[in-house]
Amino acid sequence: MDFLIAHALMVLCHSLFKVVIEKVIQGTYDKKGLPDDWAEFMESVFDFMTFYGWGEIMNPAVYGKVRRCGNDIIYCSVTFDEGYKSYYYIADDDSIEVGDYVIVPAGKDNHEATVEVVKKEYFAADEVPLPMEKTKHIIRKCTKDDFDLPKE
Repeated sequence: MDFLIAHALMVLCHSLFKVVIEKVIQGTYDKKGLPDDWAEFMESVFDFMTFYGWGEIMNPAVYGKVRRCGNDIIYCSVTFDEGYKSYYYIADDDSIEVGDYVIVPAGKDNHEATVEVVKKEYFAADEVPLPMEKTKHIIRKCTKDDFDLPKE
């Protein structure tokens, strides 16, 4: 059992830090059988896990998030009330996340519409899914006031 825990921690650290050097340790361990630097290694793992917590490190929303590079353009895929089809809009606000509601210009008359962001992607200018000059921009995130309904 100790071997499995040690191996799991080594795999975890390998994947987190892209460690190139890999040690394969086999067998069962007692205190005398651990590598010389085991205490230092475990202290580093403990400090890391204490700082970040188990939840974030195991959450795909955290480890799967793509970081924006330099001049990447933010394209958000949004759906209108019907939700049958999604449409790309350019976001100038990187704080917009999947699940947020935003105000966008819609239709030929560019009337304001409230839509839900269903996907957020970063693209280099030469790899954008639609020409930037033909893609409309998100106006802003919705606030509580956008959803206040009159009381009956």
